[in-house]
Amino acid sequence: MAAVFPRQPTQGETMDQQRLQALLLELDRELKATHSLDTQSQELLRKVLADIPGAPAGSTTHRSAESRLRELMLRFEAEHPQLSGAVGQVADALGKLGI
Repeated sequence: MAAVFPRQPTQGETMDQQRLQALLLELDRELKATHSLDTQSQELLRKVLADIPGAPAGSTTHRSAESRLRELMLRFEAEHPQLSGAVGQVADALGKLGI
């Protein structure tokens, strides 16, 4: 019986994952710098971000996280343009990774 090994990420996937991690750090900095974000928005964003690190690639959790991030991006656009941009970049990175 042949051994089954998990697929190794390609160089492009590794770079995209590194980019996602960098964007998540940037988003964290933006969140800490945004003091006027309402409690409900903070909680929604934290819940979405909590879904990202542990879910396997291609899972519905990631697709859901991407769509929820895009909704939050639109919600933040007027009052928090820098935060909205950071959220949008994370959503783009998730989409690029196919997750």
